[in-house]
Amino acid sequence: MKANERLVYFFEVQVKTNKDKASPPPLGEVIEKIIEAFQAGEASLQLNRKSATVEIVEVRMDPARQIVTFFLRCADKNGADVYFANPELGQSRVERKREGEGRAFGAHFSVSLTPREEGGAVYGAMLEKANNLSSTIVARLFQSILRRQYQANPNLFTCDDISGARTRDGHPKQVGFRPMLELSGLPSDQFIADLEEGTLKEVQLIEQHEERQVGARPWLVEDQKVIRLTAKSGGVIPGLWNDLTGLFAEKAQNGISRARIKFKRSDGQLDTVDIDPETGGLLDQRYVKAKKISEIDPPMDECSDGIVEHFAAIVEAELIENR
Repeated sequence: MKANERLVYFFEVQVKTNKDKASPPPLGEVIEKIIEAFQAGEASLQLNRKSATVEIVEVRMDPARQIVTFFLRCADKNGADVYFANPELGQSRVERKREGEGRAFGAHFSVSLTPREEGGAVYGAMLEKANNLSSTIVARLFQSILRRQYQANPNLFTCDDISGARTRDGHPKQVGFRPMLELSGLPSDQFIADLEEGTLKEVQLIEQHEERQVGARPWLVEDQKVIRLTAKSGGVIPGLWNDLTGLFAEKAQNGISRARIKFKRSDGQLDTVDIDPETGGLLDQRYVKAKKISEIDPPMDECSDGIVEHFAAIVEAELIENR
């Protein structure tokens, strides 16, 4: 990573709930709860047997532009010390960590508070690439914050029961619930080209369900059902990606929670990619759409104590243009 270059990934944030009878709230309301935790000093998560800590260092709401930007930091006590070398002088030095310190990396995470579709629950987002701060870690951090708040207050969020159930006095029955945030990456042009120029080998539709004991073996459980589909055509399938996302969206209505595509690229390499069936978003970052931001001035360090204003402005402008 160069000091004057950064890579940012394009994501979508989907708001769900932990209760079937609850409807997802606007993302802005969920963010307000996360900000409350941050202001109370409760916006961190320990990882890797408590050797690493990921945390929100700064958050900025922009109601006028309907954007929120977070600066996230991960400090890992097991991270290697930094080594510097001067080849011209033949000299080197190592910057050693002190007691309690961890090797730290930081990332900006900007999220639109305007949904992709009016009344929808999917929002555009951009995440700066940084060590130890993948989209999975970001989602885990936010989920842990909301989970702690919900444990302290089961009515953290409430809504009318979407089944239409009513109380004895005729009022809509209220459901207390916890919001759940999922991040999925927008597919890059390279991914779609690799898929459509290659050969589709297999499609898996995965449905999660409650654990069921297998026979008399309490240590062995069934927790998902997988439907495997194969393509009859051995050649190129026109519009394959659009066809597959249409299939996934249809099956998501029937309880499919994840889809998996196995294909052979035109160079003969086999590949497997997991997909969010509701949004068509990619669940790993290898093929996620990204943009390199170059000539950042002034240059940036690996981490900082908060939002880097001139860089955040670039990311926010990119998010607005693409949301």
